[in-house]
Amino acid sequence: MKYYSLTPILKKAPSARFYMIFGERSSGKTHAVQEYCIKDFVKTGHQAAVIRRFREDFKGKRAASYWDSLVYDGNGHNKIKEYTKGKYDHVEYQSGRWFLAYYDDELEKNITAPEPFAFAFALTEMEHEKGNSFPGIHTIFMDEYASKGNFYLPDEFVLFMNVISTVFRGRATPDMKVFMCANTVDMVGCPYYKEMGLTNVKKMKKGQIDIYNYGNSGLQVAIEYTDSPN
Repeated sequence: MKYYSLTPILKKAPSARFYMIFGERSSGKTHAVQEYCIKDFVKTGHQAAVIRRFREDFKGKRAASYWDSLVYDGNGHNKIKEYTKGKYDHVEYQSGRWFLAYYDDELEKNITAPEPFAFAFALTEMEHEKGNSFPGIHTIFMDEYASKGNFYLPDEFVLFMNVISTVFRGRATPDMKVFMCANTVDMVGCPYYKEMGLTNVKKMKKGQIDIYNYGNSGLQVAIEYTDSPN
């Protein structure tokens, strides 16, 4: 099984601001972005923001297990442990934030890193976040941007751009990136394609990467239709 890698799209569009990745289920899209976030945090201390539509997506088991594919990849490989060189071996979720953690045998409890590596943001609750500051966040990840059955929020694209404005606060360094992943469930009604002017999405073939300029902003949008995992 060959899973998705970010390498081709990052190589083809190294200075893009938005990276949109869509394709079949279980191809490794989300895993690849999660891996990027963890590696970047360990290397630079840069944090990530994970965006979903509803707060319910970040409650209980859904949030607690969100990074589990990096703790156990199906072959018994713990990538958290690998990337942190044994310092941490799993992830803990606390009040909308994810922390690298390890279990201390002597204290018989989990010990978390001093700072979170990622924050959870729900589009429906962004009015409550406008006054907050997140200077450590350099990566934004919108998971499942395309909705099955066209279940989008009213003015969803505006809400999404407000999140970016709130998080980045006018900062604009080349390493600040927005990743967006989705399955091939909505190739017509998805508001992100229309609002970003991505006119060729329906004609893309598997493995194809297109690059657009987003309006007059000078920002690039790179979009990829991933190959099948098989």
